[in-house]
Amino acid sequence: MKGSILVVDDEKSVRVFLRELLEQEEYEVFEAASLQEAEALLDTKETEIVILDLGLPDGSGLDIIPVIKKKHKNTEIIVITAMGTVDNAVDSMKLGAYDFITKPFDMDKILISIERALTFVKISLENTALKHQQKNHIYYEEFIGECPEVRKLKGLIKKLAFVDVPILITGETGTGKNILAKQIHFTFANKNNPVVYTNCSSIPDSLFESELFGHEKGSFTGANTLKKGRVEEADNGTLILDEITEIPFELQAKLLNFIQERSFYRVGGNRHISVNTRIIALSNRIMLDEVAAGRFRKDLYYRLNVVHMQVPPLKSRGSDIILLAEYFMNILKTKYGKDKHLSPLSSKLLQTYSWPGNVRELKNALERIFIFSEDDLIKEDELVFEVESPNKVQGDLKSILGDLEKKIIIQTLADQGGNRTNTAAELGISLRNLQYKLNRYDLVD
Repeated sequence: MKGSILVVDDEKSVRVFLRELLEQEEYEVFEAASLQEAEALLDTKETEIVILDLGLPDGSGLDIIPVIKKKHKNTEIIVITAMGTVDNAVDSMKLGAYDFITKPFDMDKILISIERALTFVKISLENTALKHQQKNHIYYEEFIGECPEVRKLKGLIKKLAFVDVPILITGETGTGKNILAKQIHFTFANKNNPVVYTNCSSIPDSLFESELFGHEKGSFTGANTLKKGRVEEADNGTLILDEITEIPFELQAKLLNFIQERSFYRVGGNRHISVNTRIIALSNRIMLDEVAAGRFRKDLYYRLNVVHMQVPPLKSRGSDIILLAEYFMNILKTKYGKDKHLSPLSSKLLQTYSWPGNVRELKNALERIFIFSEDDLIKEDELVFEVESPNKVQGDLKSILGDLEKKIIIQTLADQGGNRTNTAAELGISLRNLQYKLNRYDLVD
């Protein structure tokens, strides 16, 4: 579908004509014959465009324009009317209408107006996102990357603007799931909208319900005061549930009900509390495996999985590794007052290493160098990697670095067609040093 349109007109023939015309153009169309019907539909349906007649049985279309613009800021209004006076046109535009078309109208004219209005909506959304992103940049680390997988994730962020659905973000530990979740929140939220982070593995099972949903005073021993839970603290904002699979199984049904109904009871309470809280769930596990093992409810998984974002491991992100390294070095430069740069061979080593700890490990490796090294150039022997099982490399640090260096030299030689001069230049070492390394690794032939 190109977009959704609400047609508000008391003449059935006009509504039928516009529906047929717009559905042929692949728009989703809703109909209303009065102001009351229009308001009810707008409260339940997401529409980008409202085609509005001014002469309606329960009032003037002019009366609803400011209501629409206040409640639905990214909905544009095209007025169509037989009362095509200059005053009506001026009043409509002053109140916020995008266009004013008199009856009888030309089909091409109204289709062109709709296309332009939709383009305006798209641009407005992007500008709003950029404005909020700049305003809130101080509050979060940016999700850095330009590889195809990351570009796809960034494209999804734009599509999530003002779409109020649960989001599931999965990926290995240290890939930046939490950073991505916060960027989604801060890109489209006002600075005062709360974001509440909760690591589900850090909460004891016995306290989980109270932490998540709060409790009333006197509801259990030690409940001396009323306590708001995380879902309530995140009202009109975002609740990030990290390690979502660690939520006790018996409590998952209550979380499912909250996501569906947007309401809950505090522990020991009998008052229905409604909130407008968006849920972003994070997990480093394969969710379907957890469902198959009976540790995670299937219905909760499918409810969370409306939008699924899979963050790729760092080892598969190619040149993003250097992009991230430069980003972290700029941050560390300010933190430690040191300006450092990677040597060509260090850059090659960073791109060759498997990064079992992902982005977090890269940041830690660079920070260690900023703490302990005084040289401006980061050399290959200063890089200390955290090799973890089950892919543990046997041997001491010197042998690990030697193996990586040998692989880099072989790959660079192949890339340069065996030309040693070009290979040395690419690696940032002298031809004599390259010859030494070729002899050392028995690569002369």
